[in-house]
Amino acid sequence: MNVFGVGAAELLAILLIMLVFAGPKRMIHWSYILGQHVSKFRRIWSETVDLVQKEFDDAGVGIQLPKEPPTRQNINRSLSAAVKPMTKPLQDSVDEVKKDLNSVQKVSDELNNKKPKTRPAAAKKKLAAPTPALVASTAKTPRPKTASKPATAAVNLGTWSRGTPVADNGKTPHLGAWSRAESEMA
Repeated sequence: MNVFGVGAAELLAILLIMLVFAGPKRMIHWSYILGQHVSKFRRIWSETVDLVQKEFDDAGVGIQLPKEPPTRQNINRSLSAAVKPMTKPLQDSVDEVKKDLNSVQKVSDELNNKKPKTRPAAAKKKLAAPTPALVASTAKTPRPKTASKPATAAVNLGTWSRGTPVADNGKTPHLGAWSRAESEMA
């Protein structure tokens, strides 16, 4: 509900304030007088608009005046209609960017929700049914005891600063320099 740009909560607050200050008898009288003035205003508005519109039409000016009194909604509607031809290219560009972003979002969602590939049924059968010779050879061979932690291979990642590179024992793979210092040393 919107009466002259005043919403329902604001109208309720105005009515409560009127009730406190005026009392119920005067409030009813004031409401009646306010209704009379609003109807007079609407009648005067329509007569004025008709008169001015007739003058515009006689002069050949292509302006259409609003039939109802101006409210916030009417003003916003007429302004958006007037500005629409100027903002249409910008809105088209924004819509195109949104469309591109939606396609990127779909691809991202597909990649994030992608499940690991499962093995084909033939590969599962091979794993499910070991050969009798394999079973016999593993049963006879004792497994060596290993440490609780598996051994990890050392990897030399290079240097991250201008410091000296880590000594290389020849067994660790060297992944190159991360700064100018290593490349200048080589």
